[in-house]
Amino acid sequence: MKDGFITHIKSHSELQETITRRKDKFFQLGLTLQPLVIIIGSNINEITQYFVYVNGTYYVLNSILSSVDCCFKAIHALNLEYPLESIPVWSFVQKGFYKMNTAWDTEFVSVNSIE
Repeated sequence: MKDGFITHIKSHSELQETITRRKDKFFQLGLTLQPLVIIIGSNINEITQYFVYVNGTYYVLNSILSSVDCCFKAIHALNLEYPLESIPVWSFVQKGFYKMNTAWDTEFVSVNSIE
């Protein structure tokens, strides 16, 4: 679930391989790769780069908050779906932080309890 929300890799050299692996995984499931937050750093406490990947384009951002915000907005602006493995987390972000409801929402008891 965590890789579907924020993917952490240790070096820039892993970036393309990570995207290719995820695309292949979703292709086998009959799905497409949705926008994705990617952070790069030797460990989770030393992040050096923040990206949002959307359909072949990498957007460089300055923080984890701006990356999550950008990814969330890209998903909604482009009428895309949340990454399959992290729908509950994105639903929490949507309802908890953005106070949004849509006709396409998936209901989760744990997310609905915050309203």
